Amino acid sequence: MPRMLLSVGYLSLAGAALAHNVTILSDAPVNQEITGLLWWVLIFAVIIFGVVAGALAYTIWKFRAKPGDDELPPQVHGNDRMEIIWTAIPLLIVMVLFVLTAQTLVKIKRPVAGSLPIEATGWQFWWDFQYPDEGLRTAGELVIPVGQPIEVKITSGDVIHSFWPPSLTGKADAVPGEDNYLRFMATKPGNYYGYCAELCGASHANMRFRILALEREDYTRFIEAFKAYEAPAPANERVARGQQLFNAQCAACHAVKGTPARGVIGPDLSLFGMRTTLGSGVWDNTPENLKRWIQDSSAMKPSSKMPPFTQLSDADLEALAAYLYSLKLDGFDFAQLPRY
Repeated sequence: MPRMLLSVGYLSLAGAALAHNVTILSDAPVNQEITGLLWWVLIFAVIIFGVVAGALAYTIWKFRAKPGDDELPPQVHGNDRMEIIWTAIPLLIVMVLFVLTAQTLVKIKRPVAGSLPIEATGWQFWWDFQYPDEGLRTAGELVIPVGQPIEVKITSGDVIHSFWPPSLTGKADAVPGEDNYLRFMATKPGNYYGYCAELCGASHANMRFRILALEREDYTRFIEAFKAYEAPAPANERVARGQQLFNAQCAACHAVKGTPARGVIGPDLSLFGMRTTLGSGVWDNTPENLKRWIQDSSAMKPSSKMPPFTQLSDADLEALAAYLYSLKLDGFDFAQLPRY
């Protein structure tokens, strides 16, 4: 019984993960094109299997040995017509699939007028996002509008990565010194999972991201508020202490809008208090996880390049966490978005 319950638990977890990683369950336009192509492939595969299996079964039944058969049946040596047929039919199927595949690739690769440009840069082991038209930068979680085409220019700052939000589109490699593009559109609000799909080091499996799709009016309100945003003044002594610690320990690598912190080595933390995850989309953004991350990120993510801060006391960690959670825009709750 315990083993059965454990198996059921594993299957439940696998099913939950599958729902976030299956292209054919998505209604995103790019994935619908890919799903349509998949159905054609499956139809031909079923027909071919049926014909081959049926012919094999018929042959076994028709030419089976019968009682009293002591001699070999008549032997046939070659059949030109049959050979031409079984060569022409697969060739025709391949040509049909080639045309359908080419049409699908043209549709999903074609630039769309009015697309929102986004720049995504992969680093070991996190994603840096920029809105070039707005002059904004964020990391780990990308906010987009529902119903508007998105064009992501993808590159890498170190090794080869691969950008893949399976519920929205396919994948594209992030190659140092080279720009690749992915185009997609979210049709409904949600928290869409994303992954690095190219082995890039010890924490490749932990290099994730989220795409947060908002209704158009909510997105416009978010962008306008983000452009005008400056970190708020500390609300109490603990937050003020956290700001001091941040400026002393973290500002060399991280940036926060409206403060002297202008670091570019690590993720921009201007809106950290709004994030649903930390550690590049791996863990829920909770105070416990945040304090563990600050104290020793490599214990949570192998090969993390953020140095450990084991010298900080529990009070220091509490203050630093309080400051980071104060960095947010009022009126938004991304944690309530459905997950895909």
